[in-house]
Amino acid sequence: MHQYSLNNGSLERILEVSDHGVRTLHLKDLNNGLDYIRQPVREFAFSLDDVYFTSYQESRIREVDGNKDAIGIAPVFQDARQDPGKLELDFALGPVLVTVVYRIYPGLCGTRKRLKICNRSSKAIRLSNLIFDDTCAAPGEFGDCDFYSGCADEPRPLSFTLEGREDVVRCHNPKLNAGWLAGSSAPGVLRYFLVYPHWGNVAVGMNMSNAPFAKELKPGECFTTPESIFVLYRGSMDDPATVRDFRQLIRKGLPDMKRRENIMYCTWIPFLKQISESLTLELAKQAAALGFGSFVLDDGWFAGNGRCVDPAKFPHGLEILSDSVRQSGMRFGLWLNVGTDYGLPGMPENWFARRADGKVNRLGFDYNNSHNIFCLGSGYRQWAKEQLDLLADRYHVGYFKLDFSSVASPYGISPWGCHAHGHEHHRGWEDSFSAIYEGMFELRDFMRERHPDVTVDFSFESFGTEYPNIAALELSEIHHVSNFSAEKPRIQSIDRVRKTFYSWLAKLPPERILNGLLSIQGNRGAEYLLTAFAGAPLVAGDLRNLPQELRSRLAVFSAAFNAAAESGPMTEFRLVENQPSADGFMRVNSEGSGIACLFNREDGIRRFRVPEGYRFVNVETGSDTPEAAPQDCAMFRVTREA
Repeated sequence: MHQYSLNNGSLERILEVSDHGVRTLHLKDLNNGLDYIRQPVREFAFSLDDVYFTSYQESRIREVDGNKDAIGIAPVFQDARQDPGKLELDFALGPVLVTVVYRIYPGLCGTRKRLKICNRSSKAIRLSNLIFDDTCAAPGEFGDCDFYSGCADEPRPLSFTLEGREDVVRCHNPKLNAGWLAGSSAPGVLRYFLVYPHWGNVAVGMNMSNAPFAKELKPGECFTTPESIFVLYRGSMDDPATVRDFRQLIRKGLPDMKRRENIMYCTWIPFLKQISESLTLELAKQAAALGFGSFVLDDGWFAGNGRCVDPAKFPHGLEILSDSVRQSGMRFGLWLNVGTDYGLPGMPENWFARRADGKVNRLGFDYNNSHNIFCLGSGYRQWAKEQLDLLADRYHVGYFKLDFSSVASPYGISPWGCHAHGHEHHRGWEDSFSAIYEGMFELRDFMRERHPDVTVDFSFESFGTEYPNIAALELSEIHHVSNFSAEKPRIQSIDRVRKTFYSWLAKLPPERILNGLLSIQGNRGAEYLLTAFAGAPLVAGDLRNLPQELRSRLAVFSAAFNAAAESGPMTEFRLVENQPSADGFMRVNSEGSGIACLFNREDGIRRFRVPEGYRFVNVETGSDTPEAAPQDCAMFRVTREA
């Protein structure tokens, strides 16, 4: 029997390796001495060709059916490797070698964990029913705890399962003011949580039912699982400090940010496809004058002729627009559909996703008038890489917005996955999900190698999710998560859109999230821009028609945002206030400097309370009074008081 300890001064995790396998004995928050483990349980489990394996051999009566759960094959310990921040444990388990990898980081009270599963046999094996982390941990007793899911902490019952929707779960003990946060980097529809404390399970894994995960491993092939993130905290649920370590551990899995934060403009709203060379050149001129940093040409630039540039709209091609954008100091961005054959007649039939009945899968309500969905687990994957490479070279693209659904539709208008047999990267439906997501990562990695300065963003549509999530952020340096625009206030009001953003940003890194496509317009145009500053700013609108007074004000706000971004990414987000008639937020960097934006819907001047230890200075007036005029908004430079 061996014991291994991970300790960074904030957290200690002690694991036991014996003839029965491996399990965690203690998980301690060293800041308060609280041990979270209620009982030691398995670390992982999976099936190989439908034979079930688990990390710890034990016999017990299953409460779900009253039968004995006897696991006959114990993992055989092979080796261990450890440095101050990482522990790797190797186990032989049937035909595979499993490496369990635990990571800790200085000052963070949590761990990241993953498995690497390698096929050591001479034949292919099918991996499924994958649980890559399991624990029986609680702050105090489970009977005193409440459970929540998602970034907005939606209440959950005392036991529950989540499939394909959420990637964050919280357990909180209000008596102790302590809890844990669990996250998963499993992508989209493959996400899975099983929280059944009376079974001894808080399991993080891959979907096993409505979008079941499977992976065929050829002889010698290895598969690395997504990662679990498990963080301990002390404090009340509304204390922003309780999510700080969780947010930081999420960042440990994200790609590096190649550029400082900047303001991105997109042509989609209100023009849709009604764009032209003269229009976009003028919009780019206006965007640069306002201090924006990126200009994205959205849908409408090609005709249905193999996605060649529409000569009626852009008689000189896209080169003239790209040159103008870049000469003005902005980055040129380009929208591209990677999900369907829209604009691509005559593509190979064996590149399309198939439904269960064998027909080609299509994206839309009306099957006969919808476009075919490509499968990124087919030969289309290689073609897509070549197209991105060509476009990046030809038009000096700095940012790609990759759009349209492939694996699943956030609108629920196409069946999930691909039922084709014989695609290059999957055998059938159950392994199509992982193959399609792997295709996205392969496209990203290919472009990263070929064009290191290009940002590839798989939008919420192409990733198949409705709101920001850990896996999407790990795929894209920045991630477009919705088309909320507030263009029509009677349908979407800017204040309600903003409060939706607040719920998304409660736990995730704000600097990575393009929250919506806010259409700057009307007498509340300044509020639209300041709302965009809650995350990575993304705006739209007809910039040609802005009143000069508003234009001048937007330029001041943009300059203040850009100045704050020069000091480093504003990684911390917190609400200053969130009332029906007034709200506001602040974003600061690791040194405590950044911005605050306050919004007042009252008929009188509204004064706000500055969080302790900070100072606000109005970027328009220089006043340090934290107030906003009636029915108006205000922006402030934020510094930490000495």
